[in-house]
Amino acid sequence: MSGKSIKTSLSLRVFCLTFAMLLASSGVTYAILSMVTPITYISIVTDQLENQTLELAVALEGVRLEDSGDILDEFIVSTGANVAISNMDGKVVKTSSHYGITASYEEDEMIISVSPSAEYDTLTVYPNNFSGVKFTGSVNWLIDVLANQGWLVDSASVAADTASITVADESLTHYIMFEGDHEMYQLFVSPPVERSNQTAEALSRAAPWLLGAMLVFSTLCALGYSRYITRPIVRLSGISQRMAELDFSWTCGEKRGDEIGVLGRNLDTLSSRLSAALKELREANEALRQDIQREREMERQRTALFSAVSHELKTPLTILKGQLSGMLERVDVYQDRDKYLAKALGTTGRMEELVQEILTVSRMEASSLEPRRQAVDLGTLVRERLEAVADLAEQKRLTVRSALAEGVTVQGDPSLLRKAVDNVVSNAVFYAPEGVWVDAELSREGGRAVFRLENGGAQIPEAALPHVFEPFYRAEGSRSRRTGGSGLGLYLVQMILDLHGAAYRIENTASGVRFTIWFA
Repeated sequence: MSGKSIKTSLSLRVFCLTFAMLLASSGVTYAILSMVTPITYISIVTDQLENQTLELAVALEGVRLEDSGDILDEFIVSTGANVAISNMDGKVVKTSSHYGITASYEEDEMIISVSPSAEYDTLTVYPNNFSGVKFTGSVNWLIDVLANQGWLVDSASVAADTASITVADESLTHYIMFEGDHEMYQLFVSPPVERSNQTAEALSRAAPWLLGAMLVFSTLCALGYSRYITRPIVRLSGISQRMAELDFSWTCGEKRGDEIGVLGRNLDTLSSRLSAALKELREANEALRQDIQREREMERQRTALFSAVSHELKTPLTILKGQLSGMLERVDVYQDRDKYLAKALGTTGRMEELVQEILTVSRMEASSLEPRRQAVDLGTLVRERLEAVADLAEQKRLTVRSALAEGVTVQGDPSLLRKAVDNVVSNAVFYAPEGVWVDAELSREGGRAVFRLENGGAQIPEAALPHVFEPFYRAEGSRSRRTGGSGLGLYLVQMILDLHGAAYRIENTASGVRFTIWFA
């Protein structure tokens, strides 16, 4: 495994850390057991041996010294301890025991017998210069031999006909008096140290197996622990990554009661709130975008309106200026002032009408014009507008036909609705060719008032239909007063009908043009 993968993987780091901690704790535990087990064993054996030694002392006081061998051998066999008896001068005495340490003395030699072993049965020590046929060496060699047999010896000495042994502090000492003997003796009992050493050796031999078991156990435990700890964290990390990408189409669904479960449920709540906030933000941005587009469109329309207004006013102003200048300077035809004053007055009237329409449009665009709401009889209103254009229809030899239902009323502003209907009727009569017909129909369909007006003999180019409601737009392409009006008529109709919540449509038919209004 690479260092980079350890740095970027939480699961791997937790696994390595847990594995190292378990392995280290197992190793420390093994080391402590290796050190403590022999000491603990000696302590336990010593405590038990102390009670058994006390029982041995009581038993020995009930027999004679020469009969004590069986009791000593039974004790040594059952406990594995080493036993020796000496008098108060430290001289080891001979007993009938086959396993305890005893000594016999002759004129030129001292024979010390230790517990039987595979190597030594009886050691004969010659005190004179420590030289003889049995061994050559110092008393320290005797101490080593005794120690190898499990006897805790601090020192030993051999001089003349006396063998003295000083035992270690771990040995148990009791003072006893045999039956029929008035001399005091010392009973020395030493724990079986070799068994504690065997315990440590057994642990040492089992070390490879224990190491393998520790490796397997640490690996399995670290793997399970790392998966248990990091799996929900890794899952939450993936969820947070999806949140960073603004993907909220998920839920943690954590059922745990600990901090990880609380974190998962908090992420669910956070995701829900962020999703709602993001949705509101998107809706607000969309509304803002539409408002900006609407404002840009209005700004474009205002710019176009100002441009068109300037163009519309420029021509009559130029004509009016020329006429007034000619009359002032009495140039040729302009000497007939009454004639050209009348023309100038007509030009001024058309300019006034245009200015009034511009002001109406301006007020309606600024939303400062609130329509009055009252009942308006559409039949009466349409009939009045048709009568108002009757003279023009007669001049153009138009046939005006009407089918107006009685009692069709709507809620609205009478003056604004009159203006809208007047513009629609005037356009139909004005643009109709001579000798054709104009049909007006008013009815109620599905609970709504419907007004249809159709003129025959002429159609609007299909490319021009989407633009007929734009201010100063004229399908015929010229801007002459002789071929069209101010260019604001249908634009005003659109604004008035929108203000009243009505639907409308202008379309070509097989024989002409139809304008339809569905009142709210």
